[in-house]
Amino acid sequence: MPDQKKDFRSCPYCGSDEHGDEGVRLRPTSTSNGCFLVICFCGAAGPIRDSADKAIEAWNTRDYSDGHSAQHSLSVLPVSASASLMGNLKSFEFPMVLQFMSSTNKTGVLYLRQGQEVRALYFRDGKIIAANGNEGLRLGQIGCVKGLISQIQQQEALVKVKKTGRRMGEVLLDLDYISEDELWELVRHQIQETVIELSLWDEGDFEFRDNPIEFDERGIKNINTMSMILIATARKDEQVAA
Repeated sequence: MPDQKKDFRSCPYCGSDEHGDEGVRLRPTSTSNGCFLVICFCGAAGPIRDSADKAIEAWNTRDYSDGHSAQHSLSVLPVSASASLMGNLKSFEFPMVLQFMSSTNKTGVLYLRQGQEVRALYFRDGKIIAANGNEGLRLGQIGCVKGLISQIQQQEALVKVKKTGRRMGEVLLDLDYISEDELWELVRHQIQETVIELSLWDEGDFEFRDNPIEFDERGIKNINTMSMILIATARKDEQVAA
């Protein structure tokens, strides 16, 4: 791995620099096939390259010429403002964080980190509009599991995502593989399962940034944050009682 002190250009999504009060926020990471990419605390990932140095160079030059553009579920406009809320889940539990987002009608991104795991929830006027969950909660994979698209269609959509840098939901709509109502159901499922997963985190760090967000309205329907809290609490109670 390269020298961790090497300068990184700030994240194009959340505006984070290499270091912050919480420590290193940008770092090169190896993939399962021996390649490398730079990832940010917010969940953004840079182009995949065959060496760590090349991955850092691609991140710093924003070199996405091969189609491996930075991945993120929504486009967050670059900002330099510091986090407006941050803390640890041991002292400020996840449902309390969501209640704060809802009661203050926040618009922006809530980032959560537990070890190497990073999640993000996107808010508009206090309501959740999207989530960036684990690999098992990608929209294409959810669509396959629910029988809305085939694996061949998923792969075709992934190729187009890599070539265009557009989001999976937009691509699935443009290919006429799913309807807008079906896309909303996939997004709702992704949000719900991510919230449920996060409700089971007993520790971890979080921060909220008042970032403006660009999004495709076709895949966005505001989901009541309080209803998500109730669902997550019920699921947690079920696991505790099991």
